[in-house]
Amino acid sequence: MLSFQRYIFLNRLIIILLVLNKLYIQLIGLINIETLLVWISPLIFFYFFVKKPRPKVHQSFCFILLVYFMLVCLRVFGMTGFFPDIIELILVVVMFLLTAYATKIIINEKNPL
Repeated sequence: MLSFQRYIFLNRLIIILLVLNKLYIQLIGLINIETLLVWISPLIFFYFFVKKPRPKVHQSFCFILLVYFMLVCLRVFGMTGFFPDIIELILVVVMFLLTAYATKIIINEKNPL
C-alpha cells in the first residue's frame, strides 16, 4: 500500500513535471504567458498544501484536475494534438488517480487495521 509520504513525493513530482511541460508548451509558442500563469497557480497552491492530511483539500483538487482534464482533452482531441499535450494528458490522469486515492490513504493512516 502507498504511504502518505510516498504519495506526497509522487504528487509533487507530477506537479513539477506538469509545470515543466507547460513551460515548454509556452516556450514553443502554443500558449501565452497569461494562460501559463493562470494554469500553474492552482498547481503551486496545491504543491504546498499536499502535505496536509485533510481529505477535503485533496477532494477539492480532484475537481480542479477534472477541469484540467477537460481543457487538455480539447487540445489533444479537438485541435492538432502535439506531443507535449499528450504528455500533459497522461500526467493529469495519473495525478487525478493519485489525488482521488489520497482520501483512502489518509483514512488508513489515521485508522490502521
